[in-house]
Amino acid sequence: MIGERDRVLVGFSGGVDSATLLFVLREIREKMSFDLAVAHVNHLLRREESERDEAFVRETARRYGVACFVERVDVKACSRSTGLSVQHAGRDIRYRFFNETAEREGYTKIALAHNLDDQVETFLLRLAKGTGIRGLSSIPPSREKIVRPFLTTYRWEIESYATARSIPFVTDSSNDKTVYERNYIRHRVIPLLCELNPAFKEKVVSLLGDLTAMNSFFEEKKRAFTEKNVRMTEGDIRVPVGPLMKLDDETFFRVISGIVAGMAPVIPLREHTRLVKKVLFSRRPNLRLDLPEHVRVRKTYDNLIFTTKRPAARVTETFPLGEGRTRIAALGMDAIVTVLKKTPSAYPKDNFTAYFDLDKLGPRDRLAVRTFRQGDRFHPLGIGKPVKLKDFFIARKIPLESRRRVPLLVSGDVIVWVVGHRIDERFKLDDSTRGVLKVMVKRSCQPPSISN
Repeated sequence: MIGERDRVLVGFSGGVDSATLLFVLREIREKMSFDLAVAHVNHLLRREESERDEAFVRETARRYGVACFVERVDVKACSRSTGLSVQHAGRDIRYRFFNETAEREGYTKIALAHNLDDQVETFLLRLAKGTGIRGLSSIPPSREKIVRPFLTTYRWEIESYATARSIPFVTDSSNDKTVYERNYIRHRVIPLLCELNPAFKEKVVSLLGDLTAMNSFFEEKKRAFTEKNVRMTEGDIRVPVGPLMKLDDETFFRVISGIVAGMAPVIPLREHTRLVKKVLFSRRPNLRLDLPEHVRVRKTYDNLIFTTKRPAARVTETFPLGEGRTRIAALGMDAIVTVLKKTPSAYPKDNFTAYFDLDKLGPRDRLAVRTFRQGDRFHPLGIGKPVKLKDFFIARKIPLESRRRVPLLVSGDVIVWVVGHRIDERFKLDDSTRGVLKVMVKRSCQPPSISN
């Protein structure tokens, strides 16, 4: 999980799990060469106790001689504004802060202290809420930058080790409150199940291994089907009816939910795919089904066609961008601008993160976001000459009603990036690049933190 010369950012709450993880990594660092730092989010939920935790984190970092990054966020306010539970909102904020800090400061790994008990609790939570097979996989031990060194260790083992080595930590009093779902599972449900079978946790862990393997099997079937059969034409997604009708129920669900999720900010439900299946198997050659967020499914003889018909609300304003996170509510997006200390060693596979040469951009106060204007031109990366933006949209088969809402990153009057599609050739990184600007676009979710 961690190699020589890695730079490791530890998600550090101050509790026994993360305190022990930090301690163990310091021990290992005596035999391996890698950097350590800690990142902490103060959720402002427990008043004096939250302040105590933050102070403990800062003091531990000072005593260990490692860098410390702290963000203070009103999680209750975020929960109210997004409709997420306090726990879910807090989780999203933590992951966002850890990832942005690692990217900005050049850390190559993010170490989190999830353990085997977390695996069991997460499994039961998802089961209780009615998840399908796809939701019943193990927490991955590593994914992208995130690593979880304690994922095969039980909580009692971590606590015993902390006691034996006199590792200081703080206790979160809210962990005993069963009004929170995870705590209810931990303190009420699991003890009863362990009375029925003392090896209950081990059985769940074994089952999770089987379910993870099963999920990998279905995901591969989905990938193979999508690659062979799913096509975009004129802004719509088309799938031939014949091959679709031959799919098993689980692969069918994954194919359809993947298409819908890619078209709109909606979590596809099994009920949605059941409705799609009714349309698919109907003897009528032409049928239409309207799903949430303006997603429309049409059966036209031999094809199932997915499209989005949204009200064409035109956005004419120009929105200035500065370093950090900028909310652009009119376009339903957040733009996160970061100056990097070095050229990235790898580029993300998504189309909503881009890197630019700082010197080529010119004054940073000219950076802004706007939408399409008549006569717009830009020089697409990899194309030998400038083109009309209108012609670029036509070539990319972007529907007419969608073009006026595609965000454009501009420097003054010059288009730098057609967000989600292509950057401008003139602003790419090259061998002469001295400074890098990273711009990441996300759907609006969290409110900005109240302080750093």
